[in-house]
Amino acid sequence: MEDANNVKTLNLYPIDYPFETLVARINTNPPKLVLDPEFQRKYKWDKEGWVRASRFIESCLMRIPLPSCYFAEDEGGKHFVIDGVQRLTTIQRYLNDEFALEGLTAFKELEGKRFSEIGDFQAELESTTIRCIVLRKENPRYLVREIFSRLNQGAVKLSDQEIRHAVYPGSLDKLLGELSQTPLIERFGLAESSEKVKDSREPEEQVLRFLAFKDDIELETFEGSLRKFLDDYMEENSENSDQWVDEQRKVFQHALSNCELVFGDDVFTNPAAKKRRKGLVHYDLLMPTAGLLNRDVVENKAENIRNAYEELCRSEDFRRTLSGGLQNKSSIIRRRELWSELLEKAVA
Repeated sequence: MEDANNVKTLNLYPIDYPFETLVARINTNPPKLVLDPEFQRKYKWDKEGWVRASRFIESCLMRIPLPSCYFAEDEGGKHFVIDGVQRLTTIQRYLNDEFALEGLTAFKELEGKRFSEIGDFQAELESTTIRCIVLRKENPRYLVREIFSRLNQGAVKLSDQEIRHAVYPGSLDKLLGELSQTPLIERFGLAESSEKVKDSREPEEQVLRFLAFKDDIELETFEGSLRKFLDDYMEENSENSDQWVDEQRKVFQHALSNCELVFGDDVFTNPAAKKRRKGLVHYDLLMPTAGLLNRDVVENKAENIRNAYEELCRSEDFRRTLSGGLQNKSSIIRRRELWSELLEKAVA
C-alpha cells in the first residue's frame, strides 16, 4: 500500500453546478455545501458598497467564463468550500435578495435592482453554471491543506490558521475558538485605544502555539518551519477526546494565570525595553515554562521570576536570538536554554 505521506496527486472530480443548485445546497439545513460562518463574516466584496459584487453578477449575465471553485469532501459527504467563498457568497446573497446591483456598465437597465426585480434575468442567473472541483474524502489532509494554500493566492488571502480551521475541524479547533476569546489573547499586542479587530484567527493560532510548544518542549518534531510544526500538531490532535480537551483548557488557563500573576499588566512584554508592547516571543517563552510551574511556587517566587526575566532580556545572548529569524528552531531553543537556567535559580 502506498504511504499516504508520499501521495502527490489529488483524487478529485469536476462538476458543473447551476447557481440555483449551489444556493439550495448552501441553504439546506444542515447545509450540503458549507460556506464557513467565519468566512462569511470575512466577506470582502461589500466593503465599499456593492460595486464589486454587482460587477461579478453582471459578468455572469454576460456569460464571461468563471474561475472554478474548489470543495473538500468530508467523511459524511458534505462539501466545504476551500476556494470560491467570495463568489459563492455573492451568488447566495444576490439570489437571496440581500443587495441591489450598482455600478453596472453592460446591463445598465438592471441598475438598482435586486434579484426579485430583474424579471427574465432571474432564470438566466439561476441556470448559469460554474465549474466546481471536488477533492474526494480519500485525499490525505496534508494534501488538501497544501492545495488550499496554493489556491489561496488572490486578493482575499487566508491566514495559515484560517486554512487549518477549514481543513481540520474538530474538538481542538473548537477549543482554540473558545480560548481565543480570553480578553488578553483576543486583544494581544493591540493598544487599549485601538479599534482594530483581528479577523484572521491570530488569537486561535496563539493558543495553538502554546499547546504545541508545551507538548514538545525539546522541539523534536519541529523539523522545518513553525507553520508546519503547527499544521502537524493540529492534524494529529484535531479529533481528540473531551477529556483531552478539558485537560488542555485547564493547562492553558493555569499557564496564563501564572504569567499574569508574575508580570501583571506587563505580561509578555520586554521588561528591559522603554516602550513595552506584548510580543509572541515572550508569550512563547513564558507560557510553557513559568506558566507550567506549580501555583504555590509562582506565588512565593514571583519577584524572583520577574527579576530573572529582566536579567534575561538585558543579556546580549538573548538579544542576539532576536535578530534574524525569530522563529528558527535554533533561536527558540537557545532562548529556552538561557531562560531555563535563570528560571531554575529563581525558583530554587
